[in-house]
Amino acid sequence: MTIDLTPYLTDTGPKYLAIARALSEAIRLGELTPGTRLPPHRQLAENLAVSVQTVSRAYAQAEKMGLVQARVGSGTWVNALDDARESAYLRGHEPRHESALIDLSIAHPVCPPGHHLRFRQALMELADHASPDVITACRPIAGLPHQRERASAWLQSRLGVPGEMDDRILCNGAAHGLMLAIASVVQHGDLVLTEALTDHGLVALSRTLGFQLRGVAIDSEGIIPEALESACHRFKPRAVYLTPTQLNPTGATRSEARRDAVAEVLARHRVWLIEDDVHALLEAPSLTSLTARIPQLGFHVTSMTKITVPGLRAGYLTVPRGQLHHVLPRMRATTWMATPLIFELADRWIADGSIETMAAEQRELLGERQKLVSRLLGHHAFTSRPTSLHVWVTLPDAWRAEEMQQQAEQEGLAITTAVPFMVEQTPPPRRIRVSLGAEQDLQRLEEGLKRLAILLDESPPPMMQIIY
Repeated sequence: MTIDLTPYLTDTGPKYLAIARALSEAIRLGELTPGTRLPPHRQLAENLAVSVQTVSRAYAQAEKMGLVQARVGSGTWVNALDDARESAYLRGHEPRHESALIDLSIAHPVCPPGHHLRFRQALMELADHASPDVITACRPIAGLPHQRERASAWLQSRLGVPGEMDDRILCNGAAHGLMLAIASVVQHGDLVLTEALTDHGLVALSRTLGFQLRGVAIDSEGIIPEALESACHRFKPRAVYLTPTQLNPTGATRSEARRDAVAEVLARHRVWLIEDDVHALLEAPSLTSLTARIPQLGFHVTSMTKITVPGLRAGYLTVPRGQLHHVLPRMRATTWMATPLIFELADRWIADGSIETMAAEQRELLGERQKLVSRLLGHHAFTSRPTSLHVWVTLPDAWRAEEMQQQAEQEGLAITTAVPFMVEQTPPPRRIRVSLGAEQDLQRLEEGLKRLAILLDESPPPMMQIIY
C-alpha cells in the first residue's frame, strides 16, 4: 500500500527515529489502523527519499515500541493499540455503585461471604501462631522450606505435576510465575507458539520481553496437534505456551487423548513447554497436566486465585530438573522472594483441606451461573464448560463484536471481545466473552444476562459507525 508519512515527519533527530515517531503519530490519529500492512522497506525508502537501511531501522524501532509486528515472509503489520487490545476493565474503574456497569467482562471468581470469613479467620490465626520466619525471612528466594514441601506434595497429588520440593518455586501469582518461566528459556527475538486465541497477559508479556508470538489453530479442545506439528516443523520455536484447561477466552479443555497427542509433538521437537494451568482447580480432579507427560521439558504454573479470592496471590511454578538455577536469578531481580505471609495462609489452607472445599464451592457456584446462562441465552450459540468462569458467545450475523461491545456499554453492560486475546492481526471473530464471576450479586448477573439476551435478539442501530 502507499502511505504518506510526510505530515508527521519532523526534522529533529536521526531520520529512522523521525520515521518511527511519524508511524506512531499516524497510528494514534487513525491514519494507520490495526491490521494494516506497511509498505515494503524499499518502497517506503523511495517514497521518503531515504535509504533502505534507514527504513529497516525505523521499522525495527517501531516494533520495539510495540507499534508494529514483523512476520517472516508476510511483511510488517500495524499492531492494535494497547488500549484497544486490552479490555477496559484492565485500565481500572471507579468504585462500583448502583448505577455502574454490570460487569460481565473480567475473569473473577465468585467470592461468597464464606470465603471472606475464612480469609479473616486465617489472618487472625496467623497473627497468633505464625512463626517469626514468616515475617522476618528474606531468604530462601524460592520460598520457605515447609511451604514448598507441602505445596510440592499437593501439586503432585491434586494436579499430577511431577517434581520434588527443589523443583518448586513460590511466586506472586500465576502471571509472575509465567513471566519467570518464559524469561528463563526465551530470549529477545525468539519465537513462541501459542493458541490462536490466548491469554491477554502473554500478548503483553511478548511486548515487554521482546519475543515473537505466533498463533496455532484451535478447535473445541484447544490447540490442534497436526497444526502444532506443522508450526514446530516450519518455525522451530523456542517454546510453546499452552493453556490445556479452560483456555481463556474460549473455555476449550483438552481430553486426555488430546493431551497425549500434544505432548508427543512437543517431545519429538524438543520444545520447551510453558503450561498455564491456572484454571485446573475449576475442574474436578480428573485431568492430568501436560507437564506430567514431558517433565523434562515442562514449566508448570498454577495458582489459587481463581478458586479463592483474587487478592491471594499464591502462585506455584514447577521447573524441569536442572533449570532452577536459571529461574532463581530472575526471581531475585523481579521480586526477591514471594510474600511469605501469603504462602503461610495458603499452606494452612492446603493442610486443613480448605483449598479443596473452596474449589468445590467455586465449581458449584459457577455451575449455578452456567445454568442461568443456559436458561437466558440458550436460544443463542455459545460454548462453555459446566464450571467455567466464562461463556464464549457467537453473535448473530447482523452483529460485529465491536458493535455489540459499544451497544452493550450503552445498555449498562461491560463485555469483552476477542481482540485482547488475538495473536495475529486478523479480523476478530464475531464472538464475545461473557464472564460470570465479577458480579457477586446473582440478581445483578441475571439482570445483565437479560439485557444481553435482548441485544442479541435485536439488530444493530442503523447509524452505528465502527472504525476498524
